[in-house]
Amino acid sequence: MTDSAGAEQAAIRQLLDKQAIHEAIMRYCRGVDRADPDLISSAYHPDAVDDHGRQCYTGATVGRGIVDLARSWKVSAHHVTNQLITLHGDETAGCETYFMASQIIETEGDERLLLALGRYVDRFERREGEWKIAHRLVIVELTHIVAAGDPPPLPSGLGSRDRNDPSYAALEH
Repeated sequence: MTDSAGAEQAAIRQLLDKQAIHEAIMRYCRGVDRADPDLISSAYHPDAVDDHGRQCYTGATVGRGIVDLARSWKVSAHHVTNQLITLHGDETAGCETYFMASQIIETEGDERLLLALGRYVDRFERREGEWKIAHRLVIVELTHIVAAGDPPPLPSGLGSRDRNDPSYAALEH
C-alpha cells in the first residue's frame, strides 16, 4: 500500500469514527424526545458518568433517570447545532455539541415553554468496536420559561412521546 493510500484509509476511518460519535449523540437526543430510556442508554457505556448538574447518572441509570425526570413534559425537541469532535488515537475522543432544547412543561398547574441552550461536553470511548459516551458534562448556558399560550388543537395520529411514534416504523429494518 502506498503512503497516499494509507493516509486515505486513515482519513476514511476518522470520518467513520466521527460519524459513529455523531450518531450516538443523535440517539440520545431522540431518546429524550421520545421518552425512550433504552435509546438514551444506548449512547452510553454502562459505567459512564452523566453529570447534568443537579442530577448525576451512570450509563446504566441515565435512560430511566431522564425519562422519569421528564415524565411531565408534553413535548420535547432537541436541536443539535455546532459540533466538534477530536479523536485522541483509536479508542478515545472528545466532543463538544451545542444544543437547544424546547419542552412544554407543567409549572404550578399551567403549561409553560422551557427553552434551554447549552453544550454537551463528552468523552467518548470505543469499546468492542463501538463508540459510546464514557463521561458527559451538561453545561446549560441559558434557560427561559414563558407561558405556552393556547396551542391550536393538533390532529390526532401524529407524533407521540413513546415507541408508537411513526419514526420507529420508518427507522426499523
